[in-house]
Amino acid sequence: MRKRILLVLSGVLLAFAGYLFGNRTAAVAHAGAPAQYAGVPNQPVEAPTQGSVPKSYGRVAAAIADKIGTGLIFEDPQGVIRFVSMTGMMEGELARYDKAPTQGGIPKSYGHLVAAVVNGENTGLVFEDAQGVIRFVTIAGKKEGELTRF
Repeated sequence: MRKRILLVLSGVLLAFAGYLFGNRTAAVAHAGAPAQYAGVPNQPVEAPTQGSVPKSYGRVAAAIADKIGTGLIFEDPQGVIRFVSMTGMMEGELARYDKAPTQGGIPKSYGHLVAAVVNGENTGLVFEDAQGVIRFVTIAGKKEGELTRF
């Protein structure tokens, strides 16, 4: 009986000591205004990036963030896909074709561009045609996968 009482008292004493001498400081992080708006001295205030894009580029189909920065992807009525930086500079263009394949081109039969994704070192494009077929394509024009709707 004495051993049990001694064991219980030892456990209570250890728990109490741990409570008293434990780490009582807690680090709490609060979200605040970004540094350029918080009035922090020695921090330069950057103006927002401004540029212009011709209306002939068509509609914005997607926005991506990759290793060179944020970019927009446009698709014009003929299906030409253009990659444009946030400053308005065109980074690249993908042609679309009907019957005769072009190097690096994408068939018009794939439908309209609906999204784009960036993973590691590659950018993928997602197309959907009038029949509801969804295709995953690399920017080199290689079809990675296909989903059919029913």
